[in-house]
Amino acid sequence: MKLGKIEAKAAVVKKLSHEVGQGRLYKTLCKVLESLCNEAPSALAIYHPSKLNHDALIQAQSRALLHLYLKARFGLVSFSDREKFVTDGPSDGGIDAFFIDENTKRIHILQAKFRANAKNFSETSITNSELLKMDVARILKGQKKDEQGNSYNDKIIKNLQKAIQNLTHIARYDIKVVILGNTNKITKSNLVKLVDGYDVDEFPHNRIYSDLLFPVVNGTYFSEPDLSIEINLANAGQTHLDYDVKAREQKANIKLLFVPTKEIGRIMHKYKNSVLQYNPRSFLELSGNAVNKDIEASVKLNSSNEFALFNNGVTIISDQTAVNSNTAKADKAQIILRSPQLVNGGQTAFTLGRIYEDCEKKNDFSVFKGKEVLLRVITFVAKQTLTNTASRLKLLGDISKASNSQTKVDESDRRSNDLIQMRLQKHFFDEHGLYYERKKGEFSDGLHSKYINEDSLVNRDKLIRVCLAGDYKISQARSSITKFYQPDELEALLKVKDIAKYAYGYEALQLIEILRKLKPVTPGDRYNTKMYGQGLRYGQYAMLAVCINNGLPKAISADKALQTLSAQWISFETSVSKKRSNIGYKIGNGFDYANYYKGSTVGADLKAYSFKI
Repeated sequence: MKLGKIEAKAAVVKKLSHEVGQGRLYKTLCKVLESLCNEAPSALAIYHPSKLNHDALIQAQSRALLHLYLKARFGLVSFSDREKFVTDGPSDGGIDAFFIDENTKRIHILQAKFRANAKNFSETSITNSELLKMDVARILKGQKKDEQGNSYNDKIIKNLQKAIQNLTHIARYDIKVVILGNTNKITKSNLVKLVDGYDVDEFPHNRIYSDLLFPVVNGTYFSEPDLSIEINLANAGQTHLDYDVKAREQKANIKLLFVPTKEIGRIMHKYKNSVLQYNPRSFLELSGNAVNKDIEASVKLNSSNEFALFNNGVTIISDQTAVNSNTAKADKAQIILRSPQLVNGGQTAFTLGRIYEDCEKKNDFSVFKGKEVLLRVITFVAKQTLTNTASRLKLLGDISKASNSQTKVDESDRRSNDLIQMRLQKHFFDEHGLYYERKKGEFSDGLHSKYINEDSLVNRDKLIRVCLAGDYKISQARSSITKFYQPDELEALLKVKDIAKYAYGYEALQLIEILRKLKPVTPGDRYNTKMYGQGLRYGQYAMLAVCINNGLPKAISADKALQTLSAQWISFETSVSKKRSNIGYKIGNGFDYANYYKGSTVGADLKAYSFKI
C-alpha cells in the first residue's frame, strides 16, 4: 500500500532531518579531530597538513580518529600517551594502532578509515582489499617482514611486537581487531576471515558518534565497559561488612568498608563525569557549588581521623567487586570495581577531588594521611550489564534518588536518569545531532572546548514547554513547570513516540526566540507588534503550538512554517478579540492579550482558527 501524500512528505522530511543531524555530528567530529591534531607537537608534521592538501588532511583526521578511540575508550588524555600506540605509516602491515589492556587481558588491534564528507562517512564501506592488508597473524607471531619480504616499520617491531613480548602470562590475553569505519558490505563471517580469524569489534559511523564522540563532548571518558578502578586500602587486616539482598528481581551484594580519602579524591579528580552517570548532578554542577567547608576543614585542619566519624560516606554502584589483600605489598590491599558509578556522596567526593588537585600541584599529599571515608559498594550479581536492562536502570535511578534525598537536589535533576530522559537524549543525538541536557552542565567539556555551541543544546525545561505547547496547553507552557518533573506527570507528558515532534517544536521555539530578539522594524516597537500583533510579546507559545500542529503534519520545515503562520497572527488576534467566549478580556475598545494568552480559551481558539499553510 502506497503512502498518502502527507505521509510521503513526512517520510522525506524525516530523512532530510536525519541527514541534517548526521551533518551536525560529522561537523562536531571534525572539530574534535582537529583539536586532537592540534595537541600534536609542531615537529609531527603529519598532524598539521596544509588546508589545501586534501589527501594529507584525510590522513591526519584518520590518525586523529585513532587518538579519539584511545581517549574515549581508555582515558588516555595526553597526546604523548596515545601517540606511542599509533603505528600508522608506510609498512605498517595494515595495523594503524594498538592498545594492550592489562585489566581485561585484551590486545586491541586498530584500523581506521575517515571520509571527506558526512555522506561518505556514513555510507562508504571499507573494502575487502583494505582489510586484506592487515597482517595481524604474521605480526602477532613475531614476523619482521611481510610476504613480499619487506620489513615492517619500527613502530610495529619496536612498539607493538616488543610490548607483546614483554607481557607476562600472554596466554591469558585475547585479541580483538577494531575496525573504525563502515563494514556494512562485508558479512560478519567474511570479516573474521579477512582479519585472520580474530574476533572483530566494528565501529561504523553511528557507533563512532555514540561511543566515541558523545563521551568526549560530555566528559564521560573511560567509557570502556570493562573499566576497572583500583582503590588501595591502608589497612589490609580490616574487616568489611558483606551482605546480600534481593530487590525487584535484582540480586545485589553490599560491601561496607573504610577507604583512604586520598583514593576517593583521586578517582573524582581523574574520572569526573564518567563516574557520575547515575548521579543527579554533573561534575560542573558540583563545581558550581562552594566547596563544602566542613568537609574541607575535617581533612585539612585535623591530623587524626575525625573524617571517618563526621562524614556519611559515598555510595558506588559496580558491576563486579573484589577485595584482595594479596597484593605483595605490606599493609596494602585493593578493591577492584568494574564500571563504577558514584550515586551518593558527590559533594564529599568532589571536595576530596579538589583537595587532591591542590596536592597534585604541590606534589604533597600529606594532608590525606591517616584519613578515611566510609564506602558503600552495591554490586549487581546477575550477568546483565547496567546499560541493557530496563529494570536495573529503574532500580539504579531509585537508589540514586533515595541516596540523595538528604541534600537539596532539584526534582528536575533527580529525574535526570529516568528512562524517558535517556531515550530523549539518545534520540536527539542519533537523529538530530543535538545534545539534550538531562542534568545541568553535563556538556560543559564540549562547550569549553568549542566542539559544540549553545545552539546545539536542548534545554530540558524548554523541552517541557514545547511539549505543553504541542498539546495546546498554552497557559501551562508559560507558567512554572516544576510539577511536571514529578514521576507520574513526566511520564504522562513525555512520550517516546512523539520525540520527532519535540525536535521539530524545539527548532521552532529557537526560531521564535530569535525573532523576539531582532531589532524592531519600527523604533520603539520592541516586539514588532505591527507585524505580529502581540504574538511575540505574550503569545510565543501559542505561535509555537500552531507551528507544531500545522507545519509538522504537512511536512513543512519549521522556519517556513513560522514565516507563513506568523504573517497571519494579526488576523488571528483580530478574530479572537471578537469572540463571545473572550468577552472577559475586553478593556473598553481594547483587548487584554497579556491575560488572554494565560487564559483557558486560547488553546481552543488556536484549534478552531483556519490557519493557511
